[in-house]
Amino acid sequence: MNVTTGPKVDRERLWNMLSEMGDIGKNGAGRTRLALSAEDLEARRLLVRWMKELGLDVRMDACANIWGVRNGRDATERPVVMGSHIDTVRDAGMFDGVMGVLSGLAAIRAMNEANVETRRPVAVVSFTDEEGGHFLSGGLAGSRLMAGAVDLETLRSKRNAQGKSWVDALNESGFLGKDRLEPHAYLEYHIEQGPVLVDEGIQIGVVQGVVGLSWLRVAFRGEANHAGAFPMNRRHDAGLAAARAIVELNRLAFELGEGTVITPGQLAQHPNFPNIVPGEAVLTVDIRQFDPDLLERGIARLKDVVREAGECEGVATEIETLSRTQHAAFPKEMVSLVEGKAKDLGYSTRRMPSGAGHDAQIVSTLCPAAMIFVPSKDGRSHCPEEYTSPEDVGNGADVLLHCALDLARAPKALRENGI
Repeated sequence: MNVTTGPKVDRERLWNMLSEMGDIGKNGAGRTRLALSAEDLEARRLLVRWMKELGLDVRMDACANIWGVRNGRDATERPVVMGSHIDTVRDAGMFDGVMGVLSGLAAIRAMNEANVETRRPVAVVSFTDEEGGHFLSGGLAGSRLMAGAVDLETLRSKRNAQGKSWVDALNESGFLGKDRLEPHAYLEYHIEQGPVLVDEGIQIGVVQGVVGLSWLRVAFRGEANHAGAFPMNRRHDAGLAAARAIVELNRLAFELGEGTVITPGQLAQHPNFPNIVPGEAVLTVDIRQFDPDLLERGIARLKDVVREAGECEGVATEIETLSRTQHAAFPKEMVSLVEGKAKDLGYSTRRMPSGAGHDAQIVSTLCPAAMIFVPSKDGRSHCPEEYTSPEDVGNGADVLLHCALDLARAPKALRENGI
């Protein structure tokens, strides 16, 4: 099919869908749809409604992942899947995750309106709890459960701030099902979440793979004491040890280099009162790196930094690994497919790794996968200021559409073609 004369997504309709979904959980400039929260469940109901309006077969699996399937000529073939997630972080923007899901629906609408028939089914999936912050699940929970990279027993211990467990929230969601879908191939479309594309004036990022990452929880346990009466040289200040660790972890990221990023994200002190020396401080640390060997070295050094900070302040330290996600390198044929379709459509391209974790890195253990990036203004994401222009949203959606069409029409299995 000539991509320049073939079907195109309805860009205005896609933008309106993004805006309508973006109103769910909106509070001021941002919106919050934490995984399995009331807001997330409302967004899921809207998504299911839109899938049904397109005539899709709506299915749900044991992870509460939502699938909308468009039939192909051969019902025995596995589907070509487009997807991402619709849950958000707190005070999020309008595009992260949800753009990929709704662009998948826009691609299917374009196929329907052009009366396009495919040999394989084409599906859109919204994965459960990609962000991971609500229950500290480590993120990518729905895709990891589907791929067998984590089990329900592990997630049973994950609880939100109100004490509800991840599994209880899943069971009460109303979105549990018994379907099991196995993708033939997977395409994920996302904003870049960094400044590379916008700084270089590039329209389409062709993602070569996703960084490996680890989340750790670090506890510093000292002694709480009176802020006025207890002398400085006798203190075992857990908060000070955490602060020392934060500074040194920032230095470690620069020391490791090669794109390593380390983020101390949450810090909670106890008793957290103005005139009490903190007796306990708990810190979460996120470390990411594309090179798996360098990531291993970074995690080892991170633990050394934490222990050294504790020793300096005379406090005990405990380190717990919350989650670990291996890096993923996408098959060269899939990378070339995205690059080729973008160029056919007249868009400038750049090959690049993803510094953020995505469901694609998990699904890539089940089938060939690829990702498409478009610019995010000033590289901002996970904040109300997150913005991608309607033009850029539409550009990437058209690339997604034509990649999916090629995969769904191909006469042979991808792995028979050397992937």
